[in-house]
Amino acid sequence: MTSYQGICHCGTVKFSFTLPTPITEMEVVRCNCSICTQNGYLMVYPKPSEISFDHPEDAVTAYRFASKKFPHYFCATCGSSLYARGPEETGLVAVNVRAVEGVDLETLKLKAMDGRSM
Repeated sequence: MTSYQGICHCGTVKFSFTLPTPITEMEVVRCNCSICTQNGYLMVYPKPSEISFDHPEDAVTAYRFASKKFPHYFCATCGSSLYARGPEETGLVAVNVRAVEGVDLETLKLKAMDGRSM
């Protein structure tokens, strides 16, 4: 397991998570849907039990669009795009690698996802 720390631009929102494989050795999803394209999301998917949040609940703002089933979370202070959640029954959490400390984005193995067609 590899541990990571995530943080927004202003430092208000912090989170940590683990993945079974280092980010640089796994496929990182680059989706072409409107919100992922607009915010530059590069996503990895830790298990819900492997992520913890270290910020007050009101430190993030959720934005829901289209089906309204996948809230995307942003720092309420600086607006950094941080993570998204799937419907509660799925337990899905998607973390924006751009908010993860110490990751060289140039080394990532990107996997295209056609979210625009969904």
